[in-house]
Amino acid sequence: MDIIALLADWQRGCKESEKKLKALVYNHLKTVCSLHLEAHKKQVDATFILSHLPNTTCLLHQSLMELIPPSYGIEHKTHFNRYLSLFVRNMLRDEIRKLKAQKRTPPNYWIEEATEAPPDQYLALDSALSLLAKQHPTKADIFSQHYFLGLEPEQLAQQLNISTATVYRELKAAKAFIRVNA
Repeated sequence: MDIIALLADWQRGCKESEKKLKALVYNHLKTVCSLHLEAHKKQVDATFILSHLPNTTCLLHQSLMELIPPSYGIEHKTHFNRYLSLFVRNMLRDEIRKLKAQKRTPPNYWIEEATEAPPDQYLALDSALSLLAKQHPTKADIFSQHYFLGLEPEQLAQQLNISTATVYRELKAAKAFIRVNA
């Protein structure tokens, strides 16, 4: 199956192509979402947040239902990966914002002094990543596809026609930028 042909048909409104494309994307995004949620479970003692985040399958089903064709043409798998990484990032940010809504959160929950709550950390990451995208779009793109789509540096190097060493340097620089600006 040619992903570019599926994308073109999807953008023209073909329901069959939409089904095939979503099936291709499903397993990969499920793995990535699962890894993100597991990482938060290992890093955070705040069980309230974790118990209120949707499980991987629920989050993925919701995201695939909301996945719509981009308004611009996608001519290469790289463009599609950029679109998907931005989509996953926005979906996670929206879920965290919903979680932080006052009506869904106990009144004293966010007043913990010991550690910063993961939603705040994620929103800080999102803000720093937006700043990085304005100043260094390539670094932001590499970081987003690595973090949100789970692409390995070797895959990114091949996809972007750059050396693996360059991908590692760009990732290292992006992480440093985000640490400073988050």
